[in-house]
Amino acid sequence: MKTSGIAVRGINLKGGVSLLVALTVSPQSALAYCSEPSFYSSEPEFSGSEPSAPPSYQKPDVPYCLSSYSYSGTHTCEEYELDAYFDEINEYIDDLNDYYKEALEFSEEARAFAEEANSFANEVARHADDVLRYAKCEAEEVKQQHE
Repeated sequence: MKTSGIAVRGINLKGGVSLLVALTVSPQSALAYCSEPSFYSSEPEFSGSEPSAPPSYQKPDVPYCLSSYSYSGTHTCEEYELDAYFDEINEYIDDLNDYYKEALEFSEEARAFAEEANSFANEVARHADDVLRYAKCEAEEVKQQHE
């Protein structure tokens, strides 16, 4: 006589009902399953570079023709000398403003990086907790197999 089914530990299983009954009466450790944790997070990256202030050698020097202006209130400068000096001052101020903006951007990127790093550290801590639970589960499963 031909039978269809699967023989497990001397029990002939015919259909899903028989399998369900066999699993229900089997020891609980057979139903235990430890899921190994996985970690798919990427480390935060910080690509910003600290901004550099305009070098002091770029700071405009007061022209000689204005040297007596501070105490006499008069100068001997030609118009083109004053225009060139004021252009240099404006250019230097623009450089300082650019430096200020770069410093703000740098600080914002550094703050964002710190937040990402904190989040990453929390993810790593959660992963470590998952690994600990997995190790305990595996140890308990091994222990139950030998009882």
